[in-house]
Amino acid sequence: MKRVLVVRNDKLGDFMLSWPALALLKRAGCHVSVLVPAYTEPMAKICPWVDDILVDPGRQAPYAEEVALLERIGLSKFDAAIALYSDWRNAVLLRQAKVPYRLAPATKFAQILYTKRLMQRRSRSEKPEWAYNLDLAAQFLKDQALPLGSVSPPYLTIPAEERQAHRHQLAG
Repeated sequence: MKRVLVVRNDKLGDFMLSWPALALLKRAGCHVSVLVPAYTEPMAKICPWVDDILVDPGRQAPYAEEVALLERIGLSKFDAAIALYSDWRNAVLLRQAKVPYRLAPATKFAQILYTKRLMQRRSRSEKPEWAYNLDLAAQFLKDQALPLGSVSPPYLTIPAEERQAHRHQLAG
């Protein structure tokens, strides 16, 4: 089983748009961990496609917290990392953690620190964000000779009883 870290440590909405990619990886038999900011952790906890959550302390965190995150990534022995959100900080972090396969969009200068890049013209907005994320997950599966299945919504289902309870609670 491949241990994959998916990095989406920018915005909550962008994390939600990573769910199809997470589903694709999980259905291919991967152990899927995510690196997200603290405010995204509650959504990551209910994502059926996530096995483990690493919380990013953020750019303004004390140095000791950054070091602890680096150590946690290194100790997790990930086979791969897919940076759905790539910036210089994430690229350096994954390289310092010695993740052997590091995939990111080939869109920013930080791409030089990844072992694999996928050309995506995200600035052209030719696809929705979830599709670009799905392309990166599919590239990883192809590179690892893992099965490339398919995914379709819904990516989260809430049991009818729970939906009904929420309706009653909101109706007051």
